[in-house]
Amino acid sequence: MQSNFLGRYAPSSWRYILDPALSGQANMDRDYRLMEECCQPTLRLYAWERPTLSLGRNQRDNWIDRALCQEHDVEVVRRPTGGRALLHLPSEITYAVILPQVGEVGVQQAFTDIAWVLAQALLRLGLPVTPATSGHIPGSASHPSCMAVTAPGEVTVNGRKFVGSAQVRHEGNLLQHGVIVRCYDRELLQLLIPGAEPGVDLQELGFAELKPEQIVSAWQKVLAENFG
Repeated sequence: MQSNFLGRYAPSSWRYILDPALSGQANMDRDYRLMEECCQPTLRLYAWERPTLSLGRNQRDNWIDRALCQEHDVEVVRRPTGGRALLHLPSEITYAVILPQVGEVGVQQAFTDIAWVLAQALLRLGLPVTPATSGHIPGSASHPSCMAVTAPGEVTVNGRKFVGSAQVRHEGNLLQHGVIVRCYDRELLQLLIPGAEPGVDLQELGFAELKPEQIVSAWQKVLAENFG
């Protein structure tokens, strides 16, 4: 096993939160509040009340057709984390890892180490995932879609992005959250983010019925086996 900074947290110290579907803004507020108040490592899994277009913290938004979003009952929110646009659907599984006082751990190391544990958990459940060994940026670096960009260490399937993730810190605490898509709505995705191509989803892999509780159980086992 690679060196992983998550080993500093005892497996028994983790808190697990399974939240019901909330609005986009409520989900972002809850993630940020958990980071602000964090005193123990936490894995939160949650869902969305309705389709939501989320933007990275500093992402330009002048390309968004807000009238079109309103027509399709799509909420638009800004994430506290960076990255590019994501279309969240009510059926997806979104994860958030919140960690206290990560110290001098770099952004890329933290990103890679968290993604590694997530990948190992998904592998335990039978999903054919691998961490990306290199990054990929599309020919148009200004393309607004998160799934168009792959960073080293991200969870992929056959070279295609599977989990989109982003990170932010506050007073030494860390929040990393990302999406595990159950089934892309390709028509709505390309309508709202022109030119966007979907990543891999659970339905494509034959895991459309994956439950958040299964991810929690697998995550616990990975921590116990590697850091216990």
